[in-house]
Amino acid sequence: MGRLVLALTLAVVLAATAIACGGDATDDATGASPMESPSETASATGSGDDDGARVYADNCAGCHGADGNGGVSIAGEDDAAEIRNVVESGAEGMPGYSESLTAAEIEAVAEYVAGGLQ
Repeated sequence: MGRLVLALTLAVVLAATAIACGGDATDDATGASPMESPSETASATGSGDDDGARVYADNCAGCHGADGNGGVSIAGEDDAAEIRNVVESGAEGMPGYSESLTAAEIEAVAEYVAGGLQ
């Protein structure tokens, strides 16, 4: 009898927890749903220089460093058209991002890098 009561209590607690955790599930930091990437959310809600900085931080800083002086330095690159081409198609071991970034994100990050990461 004691085990039955314990099992029923546990079932009620789990059901209440599941109900309380339901609803509009979003990531508080990005506002993205669990099935939506932060990139998708930011593209829909942001624009301009903030997008370039965000795209750079999310996709480029790992290799190029936060200030562009990482292992594969891009410091001093100031030709936005050339940067755009490299981001789209890739070069010298860097993959292209035309399939994973929107045209607006590529443009934003190219302008951000050409502007000295500012």
